[in-house]
Amino acid sequence: MTKTILILLTGLLLLSCKDEKNKNVSLDENIKSELWEDKTQIYLPNTSQWTNRVEIADINGDNMIDLLFANGGNYAAPGEPEFSRVFINQGADKKFKEITNQVFEDSKFLSRVIKVRDINNDSIPDIIVGTTYQTQTQLYLGLGNGEFKNVTATQLPQVNASVGDLELGDVDDDGDLDIVLSDWGAGSNMNNQGGRTLLWINDGNGYFTDVTQNQMPDILIQFSWDLEFFDFDNDFDLDIAISCKRCATSRIYVNDGKGYFKDKLLLPAYTNNYDFEIMDINNDGFLDLVTVNDGQIVMADFGSRREHIFLNNKGEKFIDATDELWQDSENIGMDDNNIVFLDYDSDGDPDFLISSLTGEDRLLENDGTGKFKLIQPVLKGSPTPLTLSIALGDINNDKKMDIIMGQGEGEEGIEERIFIGKNINMDTAKPIISHFKTYENIESGTIIVKARVHDNKSPNKPQDWNSVALILNKKSKPISMTWYGENLWVASFSNTLEVNEMRICATDYSGNKTCLPIK
Repeated sequence: MTKTILILLTGLLLLSCKDEKNKNVSLDENIKSELWEDKTQIYLPNTSQWTNRVEIADINGDNMIDLLFANGGNYAAPGEPEFSRVFINQGADKKFKEITNQVFEDSKFLSRVIKVRDINNDSIPDIIVGTTYQTQTQLYLGLGNGEFKNVTATQLPQVNASVGDLELGDVDDDGDLDIVLSDWGAGSNMNNQGGRTLLWINDGNGYFTDVTQNQMPDILIQFSWDLEFFDFDNDFDLDIAISCKRCATSRIYVNDGKGYFKDKLLLPAYTNNYDFEIMDINNDGFLDLVTVNDGQIVMADFGSRREHIFLNNKGEKFIDATDELWQDSENIGMDDNNIVFLDYDSDGDPDFLISSLTGEDRLLENDGTGKFKLIQPVLKGSPTPLTLSIALGDINNDKKMDIIMGQGEGEEGIEERIFIGKNINMDTAKPIISHFKTYENIESGTIIVKARVHDNKSPNKPQDWNSVALILNKKSKPISMTWYGENLWVASFSNTLEVNEMRICATDYSGNKTCLPIK
C-alpha cells in the first residue's frame, strides 16, 4: 500500500488541542473592572456618525490593523447617506490617519456593513460595502498601497437590495471567494414582506454573477440583520446561518458542496434575533451558536428578551442549552446588538463580549466546560451607550486584544470608541486545529487537505495568522494553506510527491504555534 493511499484513508479526525499549560490561568477580581481602558482620544479623530458595523483589516500592507466604519442611515427609515470612514493605523499611541476620500472619493452610502477580502486572488485587499433601502452594493478593487477603484458597474450584479449583512467565502469549492448577502426586501426593516438571501458567484477574477434564483431557497426573510458562514456538519463546505428579527425562527441553509443550498429547520423557534456568533463552546468538535437579542418580547416586557446558547448536536440539529450554561440572573434582557468571541484570559477556551444599545457592554467568561459567568464592569472610561457593533484586534501590537466600537442610533452622533487591552493577559494560547479531511482529485492528480483552524476569537480572518501551512516531510518546504471562509483552510499537492510525517502547522499573529500530525 503506497503512502499516498494511506493518506487517503485518513478520515475525519476530532482532536482537542487545549493548552494544558494555560488551563488554570485566571485574573485577580480586583482588576477585572479595568480589563480595557478607553484610549479613543489618543487613537481616533472625531467621528460622530451613525455607525452600523466595524471592519478591521490591513488595507495598505504595513502589518498593522486599519479601521473601516460602515455609516449611514437610520433604523426604521432611510435617513441621510453618510461617508463610510476609513482610518489607517500609524502605530502604538498615535492618531489614526483618515483616508476616507482617498478610498471612497465623494461617495456617501446608506451603509450597514463593510467587508475587506481579496476577491480576485491578487493578494491585495478589496472592499465590499453592503447598502440598505434598495440601493446598490459597492465594490472597490484594491490597487495596492491603500489605493482603490470603484468597479461596481462592471463587476457586481446590478441588484438593488436592503443588505443587513454579507459574508465572503468559497461556497462552490472552486478556489475563489463568493458573496452571500441578507436582503430584508423593500421598505422599512420594521414593516415589509422580507427578501431572499442573495448569492453572487465569483468567476475567479472578481466578476460576480447572481445565482440566487437557482441556488438559494425561495424564502422571504423579514428583517435579516446578520448572517454567518459556518460548517455546522463538519463536511468542510460553507453552510449559512441567517438571522430573522421578525420570523418564527432564524434559518440555516445547508450547502451541497457545490454552492446549492437547502433550507433546514435546525434551530429552536425564537423571534427578535439581531445577531449570532459561531464557536465550539463545549469543545466537542462541532460549532455552536450564541444568539443576541433573542426571544419574543412579551407584553412589552423587554426583560423577557435575552440571549440564547444553541449547542450543535453532532451536526443534526441545535439544542437550546441556555438554562444549563448561563445563569438566568446574569442573562440580562437588554437591547443588545452584537457579539464577538475572544479568549480574553488566554486559558484556551472562548469567552465573549456583548455590545448593548441600552446597557453596559459586558463580558461572559467561560469556565472551561462551556458554562458562562457575567463579568461586569470591564471597561475603564466613560460609559458606552448606543453600541451597535464591536470588533477585536491588536491595534498597538502588544499581543493583547483591543476593542473597537461602532456607536449610533442616537439623536446626535456618538463617537466611535477604542478600548486598549490593559489587564487582560497577553495571547499565549495555542491555535486549535480541531479536525481535517484529505482526499484525492483524480482529474488533477492532486491530494487535497482541508482543516478547521481557530483561535477562540471571532471573527477569525486571514490577517489573524502568521501562517497556516501543510508540511509533507522533514525536507520539503511548507505548502501554504488558503483561507476559504469561516475557520476553514485548504491546500493541495501532487500525488507524486514523497509524503511522510505529514502535518498541519498554524501560527497565530502572536507567534503561538500548533502542529497536528496527519497519520
